[in-house]
Amino acid sequence: MIRTKLASICAATALLASATALATPPGTYGFGARASALAGATSADGGDSSSVYYNPAALVRATGVRVDVGYFYAHHALSVNGYDSAVDPAHGVVGGVVAPGRLFGVPFAFGLATHLPDDRLSRSRALPQLQPRWELFDNRVQLLYLAADVAIAPWPFLRLGGGISFISSTRGRLDIYGDIAFPQASASRLRHAVDADLRAVRYAQVGMQLDVTDKLTLSFVYRGDFRLALEFDASVVGNVVVGSGMNAARIPGRYDLVSRSTAVFLPQNAVLGVRYQPRPSVILLADLTYQNFAAYTNPTARLDVGLDLTPPPGLNIPIPALPPGLNPVPARFFDTVSVRLGAEWKQSIRAHELALRAGYRYEPTPVPEQSASDTNFLDSDRHAVTLGAGFRVGGIDAIRGGLVIDAYGSLQGLAPRVYRKSNPADTVGDQRLGGFVIDAGITTSIAF
Repeated sequence: MIRTKLASICAATALLASATALATPPGTYGFGARASALAGATSADGGDSSSVYYNPAALVRATGVRVDVGYFYAHHALSVNGYDSAVDPAHGVVGGVVAPGRLFGVPFAFGLATHLPDDRLSRSRALPQLQPRWELFDNRVQLLYLAADVAIAPWPFLRLGGGISFISSTRGRLDIYGDIAFPQASASRLRHAVDADLRAVRYAQVGMQLDVTDKLTLSFVYRGDFRLALEFDASVVGNVVVGSGMNAARIPGRYDLVSRSTAVFLPQNAVLGVRYQPRPSVILLADLTYQNFAAYTNPTARLDVGLDLTPPPGLNIPIPALPPGLNPVPARFFDTVSVRLGAEWKQSIRAHELALRAGYRYEPTPVPEQSASDTNFLDSDRHAVTLGAGFRVGGIDAIRGGLVIDAYGSLQGLAPRVYRKSNPADTVGDQRLGGFVIDAGITTSIAF
C-alpha cells in the first residue's frame, strides 16, 4: 500500500518538470552563503531559501518562517596567452523566503528565491563564431534569477518538491525608415524605432529526499534542458534618392536582417546526493552531478539577410553585395560528471551557535580541443575550494529562531590548458588558457 502511494506521489511530482537551468549565477558560484561555503553539495541537506535552487524537497525541513537577504561578488582573472580576457565581474543581491506549514495534515512548505544583479537586469550578447569566448562564464552569469517551489512530506522519512523558475530573456527590433541620399549621404532623412522586450522564460525542477536512517539521507534532483533565446530583427525601409531637385530619382528598397541565437543553454542533468551526520555537531555532504553537455547548442547567432533594391532602367548605380548568411557549426561538447563535497561543524555557545564550513568542487570541462578553425570556446577543468562560517544569535524574544549571519569565500582555479590549431594559418592561432575566479558573499537570516 505504501509503495503504491509512494509511486503515485513520485509520478505526480514528476509531472511538474519540463525544463530547468544551471546556467545561472547560482549554478556557477552558488546560492546563499551557507550552501556556497559547502561547495553547493546541499541537495540532501537544506531548509533555507537556497533549497529553492538546490533541491525543492528540502524546503519542508524548515522549522519556521525564514527570511534570507545577502550579497555576493565574483571576480574573474581568466587569461589567454598571458593576457587578461577582461571577463566582467558578477555581483548582486540574493535572498528568499521559506514558509512551512501543514496542508490537510501533511507537512508543507513554500519557498521563494531570487538573484538580482545590481548593475543590470540581464545581459545577452551574441559573439562572432570565430571570436574566442569563455563560454561558461559570459552570458551565463549575467542574468536575473527568480524561483518559487513547494514541498511536502507525505511520510516522516520522505520529502518531495518541485516548482518553477524564471530567467530573463531578450528580444529586440530596430526599424529605420525614410530617404537615403546618394551620393550625398548627409542629405538623408531617416527616422527609427526601437522595441526591446525583456521576457521571462519559465522552467521547472523536481527533487526528493529519503531518510534511510536518523544519520543518513539520500537525495535526487532532475533538471531538463533549457534554452535562453536572443532574438534581434532589423529593417531598413524607404527610398534611395539619386540626384537632387526635380531630377532626383527615388528607388524604393528594403533591407532586412534576422538574428537568432541561443544565448544560454543548459543540457539536462541529474544530481545524486548524500548527507551523513555521524554526530550532532558534524554534517558531511556529497553531490554527484551528471550533465548531458553533448546536446549543447552553439550560441553563435544564425544570420539571414535580404535586400530588395532594383534601380529603374537606364540608372546605373552600384548595388552592394549581400554578405552570406551564417549557420553556426555544432559545438561538439561532451557529457560531464562533477563532484561536490562539503563539511560543517557546529558548536553551541550558551544561547548562540557557531558553525564552521568547508567544501571542494571539481567540474571537468565539457569543451573539446579547439584544433579546428571554426570555433574558439575557452574553458578548462575547474577545482574550487570553499570556506565559510556562520553565527546564530539566540535569546531574542521576538525572533524564535534567532538572527543568523553566514559568510563564505571561494577560489576556483582553472587547470592550465593549451589549444593547438591544426591549421598554421589560423587567424586566432594557438591559445594557452588559465586563471582563477574569486567569489565571496554574506547572508543575513531571520528565523521566526
